[in-house]
Amino acid sequence: MLSKWKWISFGIGVIAGAIGATVISSRPSYIKDGATTLLSHGLTAKRKLQSLGGAAKENLEDLVAEADQKAQDRANAKSQS
Repeated sequence: MLSKWKWISFGIGVIAGAIGATVISSRPSYIKDGATTLLSHGLTAKRKLQSLGGAAKENLEDLVAEADQKAQDRANAKSQS
């Protein structure tokens, strides 16, 4: 599932890059400045989202590990009684 979204994101990036290169090469310099500013903000947002996703994944993995441990503890207590 994750690799599907990576390929979709890659495809969107390639298309956006091709369109952007075409527009920038045929327009005045203020268009180029605006495009680079917009892209820099987009990259900043992407990095923030990736870091949030990484933190959420770590938290979820911790919760699953703790839940698994509690389930094992209950099973051990039940088998001892």
